[in-house]
Amino acid sequence: MRITTLPALQSLQDETMVYAVIVGAVALGLSFLVASLIVWKGGVDRSYITRRIWYVIIGFAAAAGFYVYNDLLVKPDITNAGWQSMFSDTNLICIGINLGIYIIGGVILMFVFRNSKFASIIFKIKGK
Repeated sequence: MRITTLPALQSLQDETMVYAVIVGAVALGLSFLVASLIVWKGGVDRSYITRRIWYVIIGFAAAAGFYVYNDLLVKPDITNAGWQSMFSDTNLICIGINLGIYIIGGVILMFVFRNSKFASIIFKIKGK
């Protein structure tokens, strides 16, 4: 869809911010699922390191994928160069929204599910 008017650009910016929240929440759900699928290891358990690595990879992949999608596929549909610059600023704000939802939501989930595999990303789980 070509963006030729300022109201259409503002609508696109609003939609992009909503999608940033959705992508952050989906990435958080995916990282929760992946952390739950990684098994505890017997003896000296170091599976929390694998969970941390996956948590970081999923978070950065979601933010980078969202940015690249908007930059390569959405931004060229904006006809005015000044409006493209405005959308680039929106895209950077959306990265902050995406990572904010992912990190803050992740920490909240880790506190809520204190004895889960997901919480072992930042907490030491007793008995494991």
